[in-house]
Amino acid sequence: MQDLVDAVRATGATNILMVGGLEWANDMREWLTYRPADPLNNLAASWHAYSFNACASESCWDSQIAPLARQVPVVIGEFGQDDCGFDYMRRLVDWADAHALGYLPWTWSPWGCTTGAVLIKDYNGTPEPGIGEGYKAHLLTQDPYA
Repeated sequence: MQDLVDAVRATGATNILMVGGLEWANDMREWLTYRPADPLNNLAASWHAYSFNACASESCWDSQIAPLARQVPVVIGEFGQDDCGFDYMRRLVDWADAHALGYLPWTWSPWGCTTGAVLIKDYNGTPEPGIGEGYKAHLLTQDPYA
């Protein structure tokens, strides 16, 4: 990751860099130990949180993610639920909101929910039942100016 940060910064880019952890960015336990040095100090830890991953419970989030979030910005760079429901995702976004984490769900492509966490049914933005409707309802409760 240090080579990646160095290469991006060498181009003159000043944007925030989201840097993942191990196990497809689900294991963040060693992120601080191996945190790349950024001359702009503009890094965020990018965590992927799916219902089928090892770190898929509040106890794991409390023990592994919350301590990290107290030291660096954490963005859930991908998250979703494999059964097209919204119960896991609701727990996750509620937890993330309480801990000031950003989040970007997977995916805004209309592939059909049988292939996993798909939020929309079509490119008009029609939400998928369960997962898409739940996430839309959650977003409507958020204050974009807070």
